[in-house]
Amino acid sequence: MVPRLMVFDMAGTTVADSGHVAGAMAETLKEAGIPARAPMLTKYLGLPKPTALRNALKDFSDPRHEEPAFIKQLHDQFTQRMIAHFEEDRGVSEVPGAMRTFDWLHQNGCMVALDTGFSRPIANAILKRLNWVGGAIDFTVTSDEVNRGRPMPDMIFEAMKRFSIESPQHVGKIGDTPNDLIQGHAAGCKWIIGVTEGSHIREQLSAYPHTHLINNVGKLPQVFLEDEDYQ
Repeated sequence: MVPRLMVFDMAGTTVADSGHVAGAMAETLKEAGIPARAPMLTKYLGLPKPTALRNALKDFSDPRHEEPAFIKQLHDQFTQRMIAHFEEDRGVSEVPGAMRTFDWLHQNGCMVALDTGFSRPIANAILKRLNWVGGAIDFTVTSDEVNRGRPMPDMIFEAMKRFSIESPQHVGKIGDTPNDLIQGHAAGCKWIIGVTEGSHIREQLSAYPHTHLINNVGKLPQVFLEDEDYQ
């Protein structure tokens, strides 16, 4: 059985990320006087980035985590860094096999959606850079377009609404962070799939709700081909 809708994370799952997201967060926090290092920030990946920055400040016992204007300032700086990266860095690319997976799902009657902890301006920069604006992707939703970002299920529900899918038993969620897996579980998705070559390794993701763990997004069709219900 193939889902009617598959919801993919972006950075680390379908878009190659060699630590740049955590690095941009660390640089932004350092400018604000916070001695953050990228490896310390991977636990925040998958969250809406204003929330991630706020949580990092709180963990560093910085009272500015309670100041919305300061969080907005940090997020604006982070957004500028990320847009510049996706527009200018020659190394930006899809995760190998992502497009083949999208094509395979389409050929088997499944809609392809992307959701992300990025805001819309960053997501648009990625979509334009990878030429995913047209038929490769059926729908995209960002954390600033719903009431609650990950790990809450609102972005998945928004995608379901877009395609008039009432039951999450027809929906799959795939991502490379614990927040992706928690989000899929909160939505009640039948398939909750962790990618272990992104920001988190297999041992880290195995502690969170999942139905499958695969190396990378290119292996996703195999999950369904091995399903005894596949026809």
